[in-house]
Amino acid sequence: MWHQGENDMFDKQFRPNYGKNLQNFLAKWRRDLKTPKLKFYIGELCTKTIWGMDNRENMYAIRAGQKAVTESDPNAEYIPTSHDAVEIGGGAGLHYHYGTLGQLEHGINYADAYLRTIGKKPAKPQQLKRWPYAKGSPVKLFILAGHRNMEGERAFAEDLKSLPGTEGLAKPNAKIAYRYNIGGGYKSSKGWLPLGPDGFYDTFGPELSFGKMLQDKVPGNIAIAKFTDSGSQINDWTPQGTSAKDRNDYPKFIAFIQESMKELQAKGHPVEVAGVFYHVGENDMAFGPYRRNAAKWLQSTIAKSRQDLGLPSLKWFVSQQVPPNEKGLDGIDVTAQLTALAATDPSLIHLSAFGLSPQQDKLVFNTLGIVQLGELLAQGYLDHK
Repeated sequence: MWHQGENDMFDKQFRPNYGKNLQNFLAKWRRDLKTPKLKFYIGELCTKTIWGMDNRENMYAIRAGQKAVTESDPNAEYIPTSHDAVEIGGGAGLHYHYGTLGQLEHGINYADAYLRTIGKKPAKPQQLKRWPYAKGSPVKLFILAGHRNMEGERAFAEDLKSLPGTEGLAKPNAKIAYRYNIGGGYKSSKGWLPLGPDGFYDTFGPELSFGKMLQDKVPGNIAIAKFTDSGSQINDWTPQGTSAKDRNDYPKFIAFIQESMKELQAKGHPVEVAGVFYHVGENDMAFGPYRRNAAKWLQSTIAKSRQDLGLPSLKWFVSQQVPPNEKGLDGIDVTAQLTALAATDPSLIHLSAFGLSPQQDKLVFNTLGIVQLGELLAQGYLDHK
């Protein structure tokens, strides 16, 4: 299990030679241990930290070297880690390394990969035993999208047992079909599942409370499809992408929506895309150059998504939590920018999430906050449907 490369990305000689050096390194281990097929698991540099923004090109160079080796070596495997939790707090609240939670999750990534190698595949998520919608009936499709809080980094199903009124959210809801692609593709559902906690580490996002509230108040059939990448920033979702090409989420996001629509249509259902519910990138708000451009990047994604999906009036419900109050950031009024953007677009609804449960962890909501976020998104739809 090999996780290394942070310091190499700062050296102009080490950086372009990382792949070649890694290849030689693995070869020497195998030679000296006389194990020519020794398996290596190569851990990704987590893009969720501040380095994922201010060292984007450097990290991309290391990832490219890692991927070149693992794609050509049948006994080396690339292990994504950018969906793991990272330490939060101090300064801009974007530390460079894992905290306790991230280290635990990091170990699980390697263990899961090894177990797959020896044929011990993880248990499949609970499937829908019976399709919940009558043949030929219309379905409202709700698209949930975003980063750390939409993924539910610090919301654990176990906590629902101690939150009054939320106990039922942990049980699979077979009346709502649900599919997902989370962690930038690290985990995805195969077909439609009953709505329930399906995060990486017994975690969940706002989809549970969102679905429950809509089910109680919206007549007819509803389905939920969620696409998240907690190791991404807003510019990774733009049609133009960035210099770190392997992080461009836009084509995958659009394809995910199209696939969701087609799968429902193939079952004989007319599909109405009720809206995209997007929670603004948390990390972007804590780093000046990204906070300054967040509204502009979001606008480009919204405009192109409507064009590519053939839905010119597609509603986007954009929720925003309290931006971090940091020296040097206060002069960038991203809230005013998002408000102004919504004022020019009748199909863009800007939802303030400023009144949710206080964040114990800077930038990232815990369980109660995620439940409240789902309810806020659902109420936003009910108020503007």
